[in-house]
Amino acid sequence: MKVTKNSNNYNTNFNGVNNDSNNTAKNQDKMEILMNRLCEVLSERTENEVPENGKFSPISVSFSIPQTNNKAKAIVEYDALAPKNLRRLSIASHHANSDRLISTYILRGTKQEIIDYINNPQNQKKLIKLADELSDSVNEYYSNL
Repeated sequence: MKVTKNSNNYNTNFNGVNNDSNNTAKNQDKMEILMNRLCEVLSERTENEVPENGKFSPISVSFSIPQTNNKAKAIVEYDALAPKNLRRLSIASHHANSDRLISTYILRGTKQEIIDYINNPQNQKKLIKLADELSDSVNEYYSNL
């Protein structure tokens, strides 16, 4: 797995695993591995970089979606309506050669609620489903150009 690191020594961009098969089951296994790693890194970064109160720069972690030209990205940022104590978690997808994001909001809550959501294995399955759906939307958008 090729991984890049940011200045905080967190792996924030996963460029996929071996893409040697179009087998749907293998791709699902790859997505589970990648999403598990994304959640580990995002949870740790949220714990270390997101303050309990106030505004902060958004943090994100991304990975290449197997057998596509798309990337999935999970983002934690402050809530624009209540930045003092609420945070937002969203997931997005974009074509690897574009900065046009298609995203969906997942959760609005405290820092700890965001961390708890990310660390719940059942929620990771929901995140995989959302990433797949957003990737399909990206593919649809680019197929219509």
